[in-house]
Amino acid sequence: MSHFRGLRTYKIKMPEVIVGAGAAKELGEVAKAFGRRALIVAGRGSLESGRIKAIEDELTRTGVDFIVYSDFDPEPTLGQAEKLAEYLGRVLSREGVEFVVGFGGGSSLDMAKIASLASANPRPVEQYMGIDRVPRKGLPLILIPTTAGSGSEVSKSIVLTRDGIKDSIVSEKVMADLAIVDPVLTITMSPHLTSITGIDALSHAIEAYMSINANAFTDPLALKAISMISANLRRAYSNGGDLDARKSMSEAALLAGLAFSNASNCAGHAAAYAFAAKYGVAHGVACGIALPYVMKFNALAIPERLADVAIAMGVEGEGLSTRELAQLAIAEVIDLLTDLDLPTSLQEIGVPEEDVARLAENMLKMTRLLEVNPRRVGLEEARKIFEVMWHGDIEAKI
Repeated sequence: MSHFRGLRTYKIKMPEVIVGAGAAKELGEVAKAFGRRALIVAGRGSLESGRIKAIEDELTRTGVDFIVYSDFDPEPTLGQAEKLAEYLGRVLSREGVEFVVGFGGGSSLDMAKIASLASANPRPVEQYMGIDRVPRKGLPLILIPTTAGSGSEVSKSIVLTRDGIKDSIVSEKVMADLAIVDPVLTITMSPHLTSITGIDALSHAIEAYMSINANAFTDPLALKAISMISANLRRAYSNGGDLDARKSMSEAALLAGLAFSNASNCAGHAAAYAFAAKYGVAHGVACGIALPYVMKFNALAIPERLADVAIAMGVEGEGLSTRELAQLAIAEVIDLLTDLDLPTSLQEIGVPEEDVARLAENMLKMTRLLEVNPRRVGLEEARKIFEVMWHGDIEAKI
């Protein structure tokens, strides 16, 4: 595949989407078209907080029966996915489930994708890890996010932890048939959850814009998401009840999800996957730490793209060179992380310095992400990125 953006064909794929305050109230009516018996996949937090009642009541009101599955962690493992697949096999033969509803954060939506996948693909889940390895589309799938970050409701990815490292199933066959994005569902997020999910969305948008697969469809989505997040994430963080800010963040996460699902993330997620699971670091925190250093690394190759990012983040560009703007984009990301009280170095989260070399090797295993990075990442480059990331020295040459 050519590294020149203008010389490649590209394909756009997305689910049907219903967006807006109160959109979750439409679930009951639209669900009837999918069948009369649903499997709801939701995290334990949604059950314990009672938030899940909002969609249970909608299904009940329109005569749709359901069962609920929640036996997985916030950062689900391959083993938990295999367990869900086995459960789904038993439920299909016994209960006759006709469609799946995912409700919650990105991990809950990803596990709902596992349930759908398993209904038509009986082999162990591990055999579907990688790109385009899922043979058949499974049960119809409705995804309803309660956070503004992962973009999983419109993505073709499922992220699982395998052998202490994050890895993915990437296939159009696991995409939702319908996404319902209701910002009202995000109001109960804590400030910390607001910050880490928002930074996850920002990393999706910026990485999709840096990716060599970026195209005329994904670029405006990515830039609009960057602009909306820059203008609204601090507001949503400082006042969770600000529905305007919540609405903008839900829409931005959706746009960023469409951007990265069609253009791909790149080296930022490769670096984040290399250390997040091992040190029990939330996905958004890991992506936030990695993002500015990967931007710095890529600035050599795509200064004009990072200049665009700076403008989208609200930097006044008049009189500044492309390279100056690129540096300001990186500084803006660091400022945002600092305002949200998020770490900007590996040292801050307790990663031992002697682990840097091994983490760089882990990063190189993420070949699908590194292949679309605009600057080549070999072992030496990965080590340098991790060394600078460990020290938190954004001024250092990478």
